[in-house]
Amino acid sequence: MPTIDDETRELLFQVLVMGGASPVFVDALELEKGELHTAVVQGWHPRFHFEAFPLDPWAGDGASGKALERLVPYVDALVLTDALATGTHYSAAAVERLGRTLGPGKLHVPSVVFGGRALAEEWQTLSNTAPVLAVESKPEQAYSAFKALAKVLLRSRMRSTPPPPPVSEQ
Repeated sequence: MPTIDDETRELLFQVLVMGGASPVFVDALELEKGELHTAVVQGWHPRFHFEAFPLDPWAGDGASGKALERLVPYVDALVLTDALATGTHYSAAAVERLGRTLGPGKLHVPSVVFGGRALAEEWQTLSNTAPVLAVESKPEQAYSAFKALAKVLLRSRMRSTPPPPPVSEQ
């Protein structure tokens, strides 16, 4: 659920980015202080905050893994990355641990795979939810991935409500 500020009509979506191509993805979006602001949607000002994590956040001292775990309650979407071209294939152990860390409450948040088909299939198997989009981990694909994710997130938040039924005169 995004953070909502009714007074300023701002929506803040938290997006977790994990994997070997995380830097490629976030650099291509040209974020400002980790955020991407979009045009006004139905009077609301959406912001997307991206937190990038390495190939295996729990490797080494595990500091990145602990930071990721603190973010989980606020996660609205995932971008899983894979850098096959540079030899940084995704870590199956890290993807499985991410699935366990998200737990049943966050496992089904919208996701995008910025990488290979194997990562998309693995995530779908773990989460029982297909990624919104799977694209190659090339900088020119980052905005396509973001747009697909934003569309799903905004659609879920901006659903219109039908007007009430007319009052019958009797």
